[in-house]
This record gives sequence, structure tokens and C-alpha cells, in this order.
Amino acid sequence: MLTDGTNYLRSSISHSGKSSSPTLPLSMASGEPGPVPLPPAMPGSVVLLQLLVSSSVVDLHVVTEVIRNDVGLVVAVLRTAGLEYGRRSSTSLSIADLVVRMGLEKLKCLAMETALIRLQRRPGQVAGCERFWAHARLTAGIAEGLAGQTVPANREDAYIAGLLHRVGALPALLGWEIPGLETRDEAAAGYRLAKAWQLPDFLADVILGDPRDCNSRLAYSLLNVVESAEERAGQLESIGKDEDVATQAWC
Repeated sequence: MLTDGTNYLRSSISHSGKSSSPTLPLSMASGEPGPVPLPPAMPGSVVLLQLLVSSSVVDLHVVTEVIRNDVGLVVAVLRTAGLEYGRRSSTSLSIADLVVRMGLEKLKCLAMETALIRLQRRPGQVAGCERFWAHARLTAGIAEGLAGQTVPANREDAYIAGLLHRVGALPALLGWEIPGLETRDEAAAGYRLAKAWQLPDFLADVILGDPRDCNSRLAYSLLNVVESAEERAGQLESIGKDEDVATQAWC
């Protein structure tokens, strides 16, 4: 069994590493970006998801947690929901609910079609992706906790908003060259990506990051939570860096 799993892991990484992210052809009119790829996912997350959905007994709770912890998988699920269920103006970002609605066959397709962050990238680029994913998860967790202290019903929304708040950094991080997304404005790039990926409108407003552009009370409240979470995440990461430096100096 272990040998089979190891071979499956190797073949999955090899297969996915050769493919590129699916692209979404969009019109260039009105400043819209050109073809926009979906973000890749961490290899370990994709392979684990493939194994879980291929099991004879599928634990949807575990599947949900694997998806929630990966930026690429979350975007893939939200886009699928947006295309099939018209969730651009939805007022819920529950990955657990979407996993149930998608069903096992669609989850299997998603697991096989999601591109991986290529392992052959430059070491510095891979490290940058790992830091981005780690920061996104930290911000998401803090945002979920903050929302639970104020508006418990928005805990899941706050988590996803925190996870995707800085997706505008992905084009530069992943080396995407997309007409219309050459802007140095990370928030504006993130907003355009959110629209291209068919993410809910209120989530796109949060990603844009300007309270004056929030078109709903939900977006406004989530933006306040996510900005506080970003600040706290930065503080925690700064403390961690200081401790690493001190440890290295001591050694």
C-alpha cells in the first residue's frame, strides 16, 4: 500500500508538473486582462486531494480542510461554483457546502485538472510561493477568529477573504505575463483576477481593498476584519523572523 501511494505521488507530480494552468479567455475590451490562468496549488495538497477523492470511503470533512488550506484549490472551487451556480453575487463562501454541492465526480475532475506549483522553478521562487501560501493561511485563520468575536455567521467568509486578500501578488510571484495585468497596483490586479475567476462580487470588493468601493455591508465588514488580520499576521511573522535571527546568532 505504501509503495502504491509513493508511485501515485510521483506519477501525479510528474503529470501535473508538465501541464500549465487552465486559462480563461477574456475580451480585451474595457481594460479587461487577456487570458487569465487559474492559480496553481501546492503539490502536496493536490496529491492528497486526489488520494482522498479516489478512496472507497470519502471523508468530505477532510476533503474540505485540504481545499481550504490551499489558495489554488479554493479559487478552483469558487470558480466552479460561480460558473455552475451563479455565485458572483452570493452571500456565502462555505467551502464545505460547495464541496457537497459539487459532488464526487466534479471533485475528482478538479483534483486532476488543478495545476501544481512547478517543482523545477528557481528555489527562490518556490520559497516565495511557500511564504505566500503560509501568509495567506495565517491571515485567514486570524480573520476567522476575529469574525467569530464579532459576527460568527461570517467566520467562513472571513477565512476565505483573508486567504485570497492578496491574490493580486500572484502574477508577479508566478511570472505571469498577462496583458492588462502589468499594473504595479496589487489590489487592482487582484480585483481583475477575482472578476476573471468569477469570484463573488463582495469578495472582489474585499480584494480591491478600498472601503469606498465596497458595494455591500458584508464586503465593508469583511474588509475591516481582513485588514486587522493582515496587520496581526505581519506582526507575528516579524516576531518569528526576529526569533530565527536570534537562534542563528546563538548557534
